[in-house]
Amino acid sequence: MLGTRRAESERGEMTEMHEIGLMYRWGKLVPGRERAGIEHFASAIEFFGKKLTEGVITFFEPYFSRTTDLETEAGFILIKGPREKVLELMEDEEYLVLLTKTSYLVEHFTVEMLTVGEEIQVQLERAQKVFAELGI
Repeated sequence: MLGTRRAESERGEMTEMHEIGLMYRWGKLVPGRERAGIEHFASAIEFFGKKLTEGVITFFEPYFSRTTDLETEAGFILIKGPREKVLELMEDEEYLVLLTKTSYLVEHFTVEMLTVGEEIQVQLERAQKVFAELGI
């Protein structure tokens, strides 16, 4: 199923792992820090590639914008992975240092948590229930 993966638990049982996504979005490089920003981007690609290989995340892809306000939206990275592993990643010191450096090298840096896969249907059903309760 989309957004759900099966995995073997510590007891050898097959369980479903619900996935979440993260979107890292950035604008232009901070003037005077362009070289460091480009080098840091390479480090970020290496970091997320390593996490993909380690199985911490299940999807990772960077994108550069071509047709938008490049000052505020120069590009983004999407990652996806098992909820528990992604939440653990968000507390990892190496990850936190990576994000802190990013915030000093690019403008308009944001991180968004995304609903993906099966959880989209769950979120839609929740909204329908709330609409019914509110009479809207």
